[in-house]
Amino acid sequence: MIPEHKEFIDFNELKKIISVENENLFLIYLKEVYKDLADRSEENRKKGIMKIVFFDYLKLPMFISEKLFTVFDEDQDGFLSSKEFIFGMNKLYNGSYQDTIKLIFDILDFNHDGLIEKDDARMILCLLPLKTDKSKVEYKYQMQSLEEIVEIINATFGKMKKLNFEDFKTMVEKQKSDIFIQIICFLYQKKPFTENNINILKTSKKSLPNDIKLQTPQVKNKGNCDNIYLPSPSKKTKLSPIQLIENINIGKSSGLLDEDEEKPAISGFNGMIRFQNELVPKKNDLNVKDEDKDVKNVIKNSDQIYNSPSVFLKKNKKSKLLCSPSPPLLHKNSKKEMPPPLSLDNDKIEYENFIYKVSSNNKIKKYYLVLINKDIYYYKKADKQEVEGMHNLSGCFVKDGGSKVINDKTYYCFTIVFPSKDRNFYCDSKDIYEKFTHNIKKALGYLNFFDVYEMLDDLGEGIFGLVKLGVEKKTKERVAIKIINKKKAKSTDIELVRTEIDVMKLCHHPNVVHLLDHFENADYIFIVMEYIRGGRLTDYLRERKYNINEKRAAELIYEIALGVKYLHKYGIIHRDLKPDNIMLTEANDYGHIKIMDFGLSKILGKKEKVADGFGTLTYVPPEVLLRKPYSKEIDIWSIGVILYLMLSGELPFDDEEDDEEKIANSIVYNEVKFTSKKLNNRSKEVLELIERCLTKKQKNRITVEEILESDWIKKNVEIDD
Repeated sequence: MIPEHKEFIDFNELKKIISVENENLFLIYLKEVYKDLADRSEENRKKGIMKIVFFDYLKLPMFISEKLFTVFDEDQDGFLSSKEFIFGMNKLYNGSYQDTIKLIFDILDFNHDGLIEKDDARMILCLLPLKTDKSKVEYKYQMQSLEEIVEIINATFGKMKKLNFEDFKTMVEKQKSDIFIQIICFLYQKKPFTENNINILKTSKKSLPNDIKLQTPQVKNKGNCDNIYLPSPSKKTKLSPIQLIENINIGKSSGLLDEDEEKPAISGFNGMIRFQNELVPKKNDLNVKDEDKDVKNVIKNSDQIYNSPSVFLKKNKKSKLLCSPSPPLLHKNSKKEMPPPLSLDNDKIEYENFIYKVSSNNKIKKYYLVLINKDIYYYKKADKQEVEGMHNLSGCFVKDGGSKVINDKTYYCFTIVFPSKDRNFYCDSKDIYEKFTHNIKKALGYLNFFDVYEMLDDLGEGIFGLVKLGVEKKTKERVAIKIINKKKAKSTDIELVRTEIDVMKLCHHPNVVHLLDHFENADYIFIVMEYIRGGRLTDYLRERKYNINEKRAAELIYEIALGVKYLHKYGIIHRDLKPDNIMLTEANDYGHIKIMDFGLSKILGKKEKVADGFGTLTYVPPEVLLRKPYSKEIDIWSIGVILYLMLSGELPFDDEEDDEEKIANSIVYNEVKFTSKKLNNRSKEVLELIERCLTKKQKNRITVEEILESDWIKKNVEIDD
């Protein structure tokens, strides 16, 4: 029954924008996509689709992709089998209302305990794109501000901190549908296929295996479905998100490059594309006592404690290193004719023509190749009666393969670089070659890096590449460009780099380094960030021989804590806070803090924990060494180590011979001692703050809010109201 005197959304009208009319054909399409994606799992092809391949395919914020992967991965083996992938995708994009709302609930159920937390739901909404004056509208009734997110969460949860499935479902159906509508519309808008991708298989003789046919959730015929009417999303504010960021007066150095400044020659990287890991302990490991843990073995297995793949070493003291790496149908109860559903398939990319595959002995085989958005289909003939195969282009790159003369005829080659192998395609005319490469680049979101930026001096060098000073061509603004050489990095390292990019996309705070742009081709990832001229905190402290007064130390720790508070607010734990990963806007005593290098960062829900061995030994807390589940408390420990070092020039847990086993044992078993002479004249308040940061038990450790409100901070920092 249609609700009276109320705005509402008809869920079945909403589903029509997905344009999946033939479910069986959609399942066949998903089976073909699965075969292609599973083939990229290298030595694990039989296990299914890897996480990083799934993330590349969906192109969602990595945290949302990870939650969706977890929901699909029913056996929790870290791979998606054919059934898990096909059933999950079908439920998401072709499921009934009951299927869909349960799937959204499961995404929000971070702890898998049948409950969604208020803060976890807020975090997911914060990852969705906000509508601002400078951004394009991605879907109707897209949220406009962080204030609006808070209003939605408070109205949905009320005084409750948790909702079970029935409570959530009742709330969505009777009172407040915003959380459900915002997430599902975003997922619909970002779907990795179009109607044409599916319909091209109508002439295919391919079929589904019997086990898929029998077990696939059946979706009711849309014409016979009971209508589901949901309260429409409410609009309370038009405030920009920037108005809700903490209002802190932080100075910003000029990044403009003078016109007459000498510009070194740039090196060439071609085919650049602009982008649009956890070890969870077993239940029986959670209550193991500290004394039962073998710290010696942890240190011997030092490959379990990772450094960020994008950390870069400083080349010289003068270098200023920057090292780090949707539309619902809303209408009123009315007799007026309703508008047709708005299609999400606005930017169709299609091209087709003959291509040739050439064997090593120059044997030529002719195919008819059809490009539809990010899918390519092979046919023997132009009548497209039987598809020979297909590939999805997610995670792929295209580059020029040169020309080749075969039997006195010239062929023009383009190469598509897939995660598992390169595939060469030959065209018998330059025109066909150019049209294919143009459309493939368009489908992949191609943008040439050097059309936008120019690279100048080297700033630093690391395991996987360089950091260079650059300039944005239009604005002449200086930038720092981190270059990751993918050939030197493992797939796990690349995943960490992409996590870093995802984290930086979320961060807009004066004490966190700002991501400006990012590009990727077959060989490199370019991360473009604001240029910070002041250098590392490490250099600042060394140049002063760690002789800084408490007032300046408090100012620095205050800004570090502000940045960490912001990160924790969005569920981001840094996991590698240290002076090398903290920059200053100026090299003098007026420079402000910029936290950087998010290569080891992790996004967690309020009660989620991980037990990975990440970090730098002298800055990690006992729980990391003991492989005990941890969360944001590890960053507090690191702040305590930084403060101790800042005032003494020494680390609280160290060894003169750099014996890692001794350092680890000291971190786990020894209390912090203030034996340095430089600490003799330090105030009681600062020593107490260090002790509270370096408390062994996580639950007893001081919080970042308590650091900001501590007597020592209040005594030394002028805080604006």
